[in-house]
Amino acid sequence: MTTFNLIVQTLHNLARWGIVILGLIAIIRAFSGWLGKKEYTPADKRAGMLYTMVFDVQLLLGIILYVSKGWFGVLTADFSRALSSAGTRFFTADHLLLMLAALIAAHVGRSLSRKAADGVRKHRSAAIGFTLSFVLMLAAVPWPFTESARPWLRLFGISF
Repeated sequence: MTTFNLIVQTLHNLARWGIVILGLIAIIRAFSGWLGKKEYTPADKRAGMLYTMVFDVQLLLGIILYVSKGWFGVLTADFSRALSSAGTRFFTADHLLLMLAALIAAHVGRSLSRKAADGVRKHRSAAIGFTLSFVLMLAAVPWPFTESARPWLRLFGISF
């Protein structure tokens, strides 16, 4: 693996944990505000912005890896063969599509929360969008206990 890919893969892995942490913070703030009928504060807005912003960076890093590691080439060389193997299908199609859907859900939730008329509606939109996004994201991660397993943490080629 090239040094470039190691750096991008390390950043991609670190961003995963950033998304998990920021997603949980944004979801907890949104549900707390919705169920507690609280005003929508600048801190609530910032939590959603950081979650979607780090997710955007994660997608960019993922697309770079998708192309540079050859997954796009595998998919386009023989589409049916790439999708017939569970491991190959996960990285050529499932991971990308689920993460894209998760990112869209996060952005829709944030956009709707910004446009809502009052604090409770803002929190409700954020809670629904961010939770849907988070569930899709968790389904798309190659966790160590899945068939498409990856280590919990990878730093410049060293796995933990």
